[in-house]
Amino acid sequence: MEVKRGIVKEVYIPVKENEDIYSSNQIGFKVQVDDEIIKIEEEQNNYNIQILKDDKVNIIKQVINGKEFIDIEKVDYNE
Repeated sequence: MEVKRGIVKEVYIPVKENEDIYSSNQIGFKVQVDDEIIKIEEEQNNYNIQILKDDKVNIIKQVINGKEFIDIEKVDYNE
């Protein structure tokens, strides 16, 4: 498991071509981690819909049964 700390720079609703934004159940984040931007897109849930621009987050990467999973969680940490 790998954990990276970052700051959300953009929150958006990802849509496919010819898809209405209002019918999407996805949420996307662009997170600044050191000198790179990490893009995360996942299904909306009660936790990730509360993450806003400029929030501090942890990005958790883990491999389970050979498949990579990436989660994002809002955190409060002092820098």
